[in-house]
Order: sequence, then structure tokens, then C-alpha cells
Amino acid sequence: MKMIMSLCSLRHLALPLLLAGPAAAWADSLTNHIDLVCNAQANIALLRFSISDDSHPTYPRLPQALDHGLSASTGSGRTDCTLANGTTIRVRSGEKQAFAYGMGGGNPPAFFSMWINQHKVFSRQIWMPGYEESFNNPPIYDGVLIAANRITTCTTAEGRSQQCTSQPLDLSLSPIDRVEYPSTTQKPALEPISVIAKGETNQRFCKAYLELIKPGIESALQGNKSSLDIDIASPSTQKKHDASAARSSVIELSPGIERRLMMWQDDSHYFDGTVIALAPSGTTMQNIIDAYPFEDIDAWPKRAAPPEVTLISGGQKQLYPKASPRYVHLVPQRIDQTLYFLAYPTNRELRPTAALVKPLADGGFVTLCAFNRTEPHY
Repeated sequence: MKMIMSLCSLRHLALPLLLAGPAAAWADSLTNHIDLVCNAQANIALLRFSISDDSHPTYPRLPQALDHGLSASTGSGRTDCTLANGTTIRVRSGEKQAFAYGMGGGNPPAFFSMWINQHKVFSRQIWMPGYEESFNNPPIYDGVLIAANRITTCTTAEGRSQQCTSQPLDLSLSPIDRVEYPSTTQKPALEPISVIAKGETNQRFCKAYLELIKPGIESALQGNKSSLDIDIASPSTQKKHDASAARSSVIELSPGIERRLMMWQDDSHYFDGTVIALAPSGTTMQNIIDAYPFEDIDAWPKRAAPPEVTLISGGQKQLYPKASPRYVHLVPQRIDQTLYFLAYPTNRELRPTAALVKPLADGGFVTLCAFNRTEPHY
């Protein structure tokens, strides 16, 4: 019992410790774990949950009368098992998107999905609420036990004893999941990143782009530098608002064609994205700042651009029209001496996952490639 209380304290302590300062750094090192353990001969299986700063997590115990000691097993690391009676079980875990800012932004809810005999019985079921919900002292899952055509869920809320509730397992209530368990006649699984482009030439170019970007597009979408990125000069002057700053540099769109590039960029709660303006190289930075007052940034895509100025941002019909320009990132890149921008939304649920944008020499821009990540099935 002492071990259980110690674990419960750790699990609930993790929720409020995601504010600024040293405590946040400690909390960020915590990892959510799920583990499927099975006693095939006894026809019982247990999905267990843990929050730990250790690669060898300690899992809560369930009552001996329920799980016959299965929760005391060492970690298996498995996600699938088959019982002696032929029952198959599969589990998958995930977390909602974390953010580097905001109260508890680094502590999003964690969820799981479970399939029994190919039927999905849990889908994105929250087992650990996020920071925002933690103020209501919600219960956290300790384990889900599958035994004798019943499912028993055990949870613990801070300051309370473990509670276990049981219900019949009726697989007829959910159809077989043909996405998770496709028939032999279905098409093979999609590639991790799919490409959408108009015309065979663009399709080939976009597929080649995925080979060029190193260490990979997934790394770039996490904010890491890639082999194609180029740096924009440090700001010579700044126009600040909520810690965002403008940077400017004269840059080549392609050999012999120069433009003044203006970049607004930040990673704060108010502005977590990038906006680009391209103007004739003789245009001053202050001219562009005067044309685009930062306090009106959400309206920028809707207003007519000054003569010979191209605005590249979210919120435009050819680039994330439903997103605010404050929440779309743009990364300057160069391919074969030509300037491009890798665009992706701050909200990872938006589609496409990413896009490749090319500014045009005579003004405006085109979105050449759209990339979609194949997400795990939950």
C-alpha cells in the first residue's frame, strides 16, 4: 500500500507542476506509460498506466481478487496479446498536442484506444486529464482489466482510495474496425507522408523534396533546422509587440532577382508563427512596418497589399485559409538556387500537415506541394 500511495502522489503531482521555473523542467521530464500484460492461460489481460521520470515505471496495483496478481507483473512493453480462448487485444496510446507556452501547455491529456477481437471498445479514452482539468481533481486511470466477458476500470483521485467499476463486454455494440484490421483485398497502408500536387511534374518535384530535406520533414515540423534552411539576417531595427520582432534582409528569389524580405516571427501564446512580406529590394524596413502595423496582423491577409509587395501568411485562400496568420509557420529554404518556404500550422490537427510555397518573380506566390502526415489510428 505504501508503494501505491507513493505512485499516486507522483501521478497527481505531475499535473500542477507545469508552470515556469525549475519545477516545469522537472515535470517536462515525466513520461506517460501504458503497458499490456496478459495471463493467457487464465484468459485475463490488464492495461496499466503510469507517469514516471524513470525508464522502468512502477505501475499501480489492482485488488488481488480482481486481477489475481497480474498488476504485480514486471513490464512487458507489449501492445498486443492473444488469450487461450482466442481473444485478441490491442492497445495504442497518445497525447493531445503540447505547447511550450500557456498554463500547463506542456501537460496535455493522455488517451488510449483498445481493440478486442478487432472491435474498438475504447477510442481516444482519456486516462490522464491535462493540467486544465486537474483543478477539478479528476480520477486517473490505474488499469483496465479484461476478464470473463467483462471490463473493469480502476481509477484513483488524489486523496481518495482506488475505485473499480465493472461492466459487461458486449462486442456487438461496436463493429469490426476495418481501418485497424483491413481485409486482404484492401489497399496497402499509406506512406507516413503523402504528397498532393497538381500535375506529374509537381508531383515528382514534391516527392523529390521529401528526399532532399534532411534529417527529414518530421524533424522540420518540430522546429528543428534542416539541410535546406537559410538564415535571415538579425534585425537591424525592431517593432515589438508581445515580444515579437521583425527581421529584414535583401535576398535572392532566384539568381539575379532580389527582393527585400521581411519576417515577423514568434513562439508566444499570442503569436506562434511566421509572416513574410516580399518587396522591391530598395524598399526600407520601416516602409513595410508602416504598411503592416502589427496590432492588425489578423487583418493583413484581407487587405490589399501595397504596390509590388507580396504577403505570405496563413489566412489566405492558397495557404491555410481557416488559420490565423499568427498560427502558421514559414521556414525560408533554398532548392537549386531558388527560394521556397516550408509552411505548417501550429495546430497539428489542421490539414494539410505542411505545404511548400514558392514566391513568384512578378509578385504573389503559389503553393506547389501539400503534405499530409498519416496519423496513428485511434
